[in-house]
Amino acid sequence: MARIIVETTFDPTSNLAMQSLPIYLMPCFRDRSIRWLRTLRSLDHCRTICELEAADAESVRASYRMAGLPFDRIWTAELQED
Repeated sequence: MARIIVETTFDPTSNLAMQSLPIYLMPCFRDRSIRWLRTLRSLDHCRTICELEAADAESVRASYRMAGLPFDRIWTAELQED
């Protein structure tokens, strides 16, 4: 499984969109064996970075599209250990 990073920008006046992500994504994630690892949110609540574990970035993109949710970028990453 690969580490996948999802970058998303939100309208700061609509916190509802950020809170509703798991409701729409979880069924899509289950269908594609995608595992959520963590989410980082900016202090202004306008941006998130989610770290996921999935077969590839395209399966995560497909999940977001199927759920009708926006994203800025989705890319594969590797964990750098010193």
